[in-house]
Amino acid sequence: MKKLLIILGSIIALFALTIVLVPILFKDRIVSAVQTEIDKSVNAKVNFEPSKISISLLSDFPNLTLGVRDFSITGNDTFEGDTLFAAKDFSVEMDIVAIIKGEPLNIKGIMLDQPLINILVLEDGSANYDITFPSEEEEEETTSDEELKLGIDHWEIKSGRINYYDQMSDVALSLIGVDHTGNGDFTLSVFDMETKTSAKDFSFAYGGDVYVAHKSLEAELLLGMDLDSMKFTFKDAKATLNEFHLKFDGFFAMPTDDYEMDINFATTDTQFKNVLSLVPGMYADGFDDLETRGEFDFSGFIKGVYSETSMPAFAVDLIVRDAFVKSPDVPLPIEQIAMEMHAKSESGDLSDGYLEVKNFGLTIDKDRFTAKAKVNNFDSPIWDLSMQGGLNLDIISEIEPSQDFKIGGIINANINSKGSYADVEKEDYTKLETTGNLKMQNFSYAEKNAPDFIISNADMNFNPESVNLTTLKGNYGKSDFSLNGSISNYIAYAIDDSAVIKGNMRLTSTLLDINEMMGVSEEETESIEDTTAMEVVVIPKNIDFTFDATVQTIKYDNFEMKNAVGQIKVKDGILTLDPLKVDMLEGNIKMTGLYNSQDEYEPKFDFTLDISQLSIPETFKNVTTVQKFVPIAEKMQGKFSTDFKIRGLLTQEMMPDFATVQGAGLIKIIDAAVKDSKVINGVTSLSKLDNTDEVVLDNVQVQAEIKDGRFSVEPFDVKMGDYKATVDGSTGLAGDIAYNLKLNVPTGSMGQAANTAISNLLGSKVKAVGSSVNLNFNIQGTYDDPKVKLGKTTTEGGGSVTSSVKEQVGDRIDEEKDKLKAEVEAQTQAAKDSAKAEAERLKKQAEEEARKKAEEEKERLKDKAKGKLKDIFGDGI
Repeated sequence: MKKLLIILGSIIALFALTIVLVPILFKDRIVSAVQTEIDKSVNAKVNFEPSKISISLLSDFPNLTLGVRDFSITGNDTFEGDTLFAAKDFSVEMDIVAIIKGEPLNIKGIMLDQPLINILVLEDGSANYDITFPSEEEEEETTSDEELKLGIDHWEIKSGRINYYDQMSDVALSLIGVDHTGNGDFTLSVFDMETKTSAKDFSFAYGGDVYVAHKSLEAELLLGMDLDSMKFTFKDAKATLNEFHLKFDGFFAMPTDDYEMDINFATTDTQFKNVLSLVPGMYADGFDDLETRGEFDFSGFIKGVYSETSMPAFAVDLIVRDAFVKSPDVPLPIEQIAMEMHAKSESGDLSDGYLEVKNFGLTIDKDRFTAKAKVNNFDSPIWDLSMQGGLNLDIISEIEPSQDFKIGGIINANINSKGSYADVEKEDYTKLETTGNLKMQNFSYAEKNAPDFIISNADMNFNPESVNLTTLKGNYGKSDFSLNGSISNYIAYAIDDSAVIKGNMRLTSTLLDINEMMGVSEEETESIEDTTAMEVVVIPKNIDFTFDATVQTIKYDNFEMKNAVGQIKVKDGILTLDPLKVDMLEGNIKMTGLYNSQDEYEPKFDFTLDISQLSIPETFKNVTTVQKFVPIAEKMQGKFSTDFKIRGLLTQEMMPDFATVQGAGLIKIIDAAVKDSKVINGVTSLSKLDNTDEVVLDNVQVQAEIKDGRFSVEPFDVKMGDYKATVDGSTGLAGDIAYNLKLNVPTGSMGQAANTAISNLLGSKVKAVGSSVNLNFNIQGTYDDPKVKLGKTTTEGGGSVTSSVKEQVGDRIDEEKDKLKAEVEAQTQAAKDSAKAEAERLKKQAEEEARKKAEEEKERLKDKAKGKLKDIFGDGI
C-alpha cells in the first residue's frame, strides 16, 4: 500500500511538474512560431510585449492556452496609426500534442476580452483589414513547412465593440457591448455551427439613412455549414431587436462571387408594443409604463441572386390593426392606429418595385390624420399619394419620448399628389397633379449639442411647379428668421438626391448668430485663438437659392455686423454675395464675391471689399489678415477706407491660409497716427532728431499688394514730427520686414537740425549744403525687433552732403561713404537674397504640395470616413 501511494504520488507530482514546465519549455518556440508567421504574412504593426504573454495548461487541459494582454493591430501606409483590432486579453487554445511533437501549431479556440474591431473601406476600395502580404503560388502549394494551421472549434467575445463603415457601399454599422459565443468543427467541410450573440447597442445605416439606432440586439443561430459548396442553411435562427422578435429559415450561399439566397422571415410575437419598440429613441425611461393594445403582422422573403448585375426578389408586409398607445404622463392617448404596408419586387429589378401604404391613420383627441400612397417603379417612380388631417406632435413626442431628440407642434395638412418622375424630368407640369396646403404652428425640433429649431408659424401652398411660402417665421437657437417666397423643383428633389431644389426668397431677421449655427460657443469667440473650434461650412451642391436679405445683426467669429442688406445666392456649392452691405468695425463695408466649398478640403474665397471709415484699432483686433501682414496697425489710431480685392484658400478651421492669399488695392487713411512703435523709435534713436517719435498719416493713399506671402506697399508720404518721410517696402508671413524710410530734413532756417543730425550720424561736425537733406534708412528684422541702419544721404536744392563734408573732414567722408555704400549694397543684396530664398521656398512648397496631392487624396478619404459612425449615429457611438 505504501509503495502504491508512493507511485501515485510520483505520478501526480510528475503530472503537476509537467503542467508547470511545459509552458515554460515551449513558450519560446510558440512565441517564435507566431512571430515568424506574423512577419511573413502581416503588413501591419502587431503590438504586444513578450512580458505580457502567458502560457497555461490548467485552463483547458490537455490543450495549451496562450494569452496576450494589451494586444493590438494598427495599420500601415494609408491607415498608418489607425487601430484595426485591439483587446484587453487575447487568448488562443493550441493542441499540446502537436507542440510536443514539433508539428505545426494547431489553433483550436479563440477568446477575446473587451476587443475593439474597426473596419473601414474607403471610396477607392482600399480597406484597413487588407493587411496580408500576397503569397507566391509556390508558397500556396507548399504546406509541409507551415508553422501554423487552424482547426478552430470554439470561440468567444466578451464586452466587445465593432465599428464598420464602407464608403463604397455607403453602409455603416456599430455594435457596442457585444457578447458572442460560437462552436463548430472547422476541420470538417460539413458541420453545424451554433452561435449566440447579444449587443447592448446596435445601429445600422445605409445610403445616409439610419434604419436602426441604438437598439439592443440578441441572436441565436444554428447554421448548417457546407464549406465545399459555401452554402449556409438556417436550421434554427431567431433574432430580437429591442422587443421585436424575428425568426428565419432558408439558406445563403456563395458558390462564386455572386450571392444566392432564399430566406423567409416573420415575427414570432404580434403585440403592437413590440413593433413600437423599434421607433427611434424608444427604450427611454417610461417605455415599460406605456399602455398599449393592438396587433401587427410582419413577414417577407428575399429570394434570388445578388451580383453586380442582379438583385434578388423581395417582399415585405406589415399590417397594424386597431392599436392604442397611452402614457401615464399624458392625458390624451393615440388611438385607432392602423396601417397596411406592402412592398415587393417579384423579379428583383427596381423598375418592377411596388410600394403601397393604405389605411394609415391615427386619432389624437378629436383630430384624425390619414394618409395613403402607391409607388410603382423605384427606378423612375410613378406615385399617387395623399394626406389629410392634423397631427399633435407634442402628444406623440410625450408618448414616444426619445433620448436623442424631441419634437413638438401642430401640423395640419391637406395634400394630394399624383404623377411620374419621367414627367418631372421633362418639366411637363401639366401632367402632374399636386395641390394642397400645409400649416405649422409652434413646430419645434431639439437634439443634443445643437440649437433648438422652432417654426412658430408657417403656411405653404403646393402646386405642381412650386411650393409658395406665404409665411414662415421661426428661430434657430438665438437666431430668428422670417421667409416668404417660392421653392421649385421640390418633387424631383424629394425623389432624387442629385436633383437641384430652387428657390427665391426674402429673408428678414433681427439676429443671425453664425457662430452658434457652426457650433462655436460665445466663450470660444472671445479670443482669436479660440476660433480654431470652427469647421468648414459645406454648401450643398443641389441647392439653388437666392435670398434678398435684410438682417439687423450678424455675429460671425469676433465680428458683429449691423444693418446687413443685400443679395445672397447659394448654387453649386458656392455662396455668393452680390453685394452685401454691412456696418461693422465703426465703419461700413460692401462685399461682393464668393465662398466656394465645392472642394471641402480646400475651400476658397474671392471678395472685392469696398470699405469706408473702418476703425484701425478695431480692424487689427478682429481681422487676422491685418494682424499677420500689417502688425504696425496695433500701434495706430484713426480710420481708413479702401477698395481691396482679396482671394485665397481657407483652412479646415475656416481661417485664411495666408500662404495662398493674394490681393491688391488702394488704402486711404484720412487721419491716423502711429505711436510707441519700435520701428519709429529706432529711426529716432539713430537720427537724434527731436519730435520724430510719432508718425502722422493725413490724407495718405497707399497702393498695397499681397502676393507670395508678402504684403507690399509702394512709396507713400507721412509726417514724422516736423519732417516729411517717404516709406515703401514689405512684410512677410514670418513677421520679417524690409522697408525703406526716406526722412527729409530741411536746411535754411532749420539748418541746425540737419547739421546736427548729419554730424551725429557721421561722427564729425559737418555743415549741410542745399535746401534739405534726405536721410535714407533701411529697416529690417521684425516689428518687435527692428534693425535700423542709415543708407545713402543726399541733399536737395544744390550741393551734396558728400562735398560739404569733404571740405571739413577730408578723406574720412570717403571712408564713411564707402562704408555706407557697402552697408546699403549688403542690405540690398540681403533683401534680394531673402526675396529669392522666399520665392524658392514657396516654389519648393508648391512642388511638395503637388507631389503629395495623390497621397493626400487617400488620407482625405480616410479622414472623411474616420468618425463617420459618430456623425451618422450621434453621441451614442
